[in-house]
Amino acid sequence: MNVQQLTKQEIRNHIESAKHLKTKTEHVRMLFVPNVIDEDNFGELCTTYKTIVDQKFDTVVVIESYTGHLQKKLAMPSNDVFETRFGEVPVNDFLRNEFCDEEDDFFIADEGYSKQMSLYTQLPILQSCFEDLKVVSLQIGDYDPAIVRELAFTLDELLLSKNALIVFCCDVPATNPEELEKLRSLVISNNESGLMHYLNSNEKTVQGARAFMSGILVSRSWGYDIEFLDHIESATNICGYAKQNQYQMV
Repeated sequence: MNVQQLTKQEIRNHIESAKHLKTKTEHVRMLFVPNVIDEDNFGELCTTYKTIVDQKFDTVVVIESYTGHLQKKLAMPSNDVFETRFGEVPVNDFLRNEFCDEEDDFFIADEGYSKQMSLYTQLPILQSCFEDLKVVSLQIGDYDPAIVRELAFTLDELLLSKNALIVFCCDVPATNPEELEKLRSLVISNNESGLMHYLNSNEKTVQGARAFMSGILVSRSWGYDIEFLDHIESATNICGYAKQNQYQMV
């Protein structure tokens, strides 16, 4: 199966027929998805997107880690629209400017922009899920943990009360179950310093660790539970989602 040649309806059909998860979909507002989509992880990706396919969001914020450093540490492309094979997706310019107003390290800048961005791998899936879609694309262009914390703080403050889905692009390898268990343990124990140390160490194999960490911090701040979907044996990378705790007050 060539995922890149699937039609919008075919993608939608795959999502709707994916394995059902025991979660209340209206409580899922964050997804953890691979940077690259292929036939090995497409099934798990569809299972992940099934948690939100029946929801309606005003905007989707796609977070990814830039490989290397950007002069503008938290950069958002200046595009008015992003175009895929399924058509144009408009940018939520108002929300993009709100990010810039919140903290000094957020900029509208094209330094890291390219068609190879993880954004472009996710947009066709998002277009298959939602008829009306606006997006904000954000790249993390610095390895300083303080930047990750700044991003997480801003996402927390700015998006908690908004009807927005956050998509974190990160490759969590399925070939190393010990590493996944270590990550799971650090997340469950809320060991932020241990997770920061691990994701900045040479031993990690997670690609997009800064995006992954920002998702962990926002999930913890919102009181959301993170679920890793490691039950599909053929997957090369592990997807996941964050859901509201069933005992949490809305």
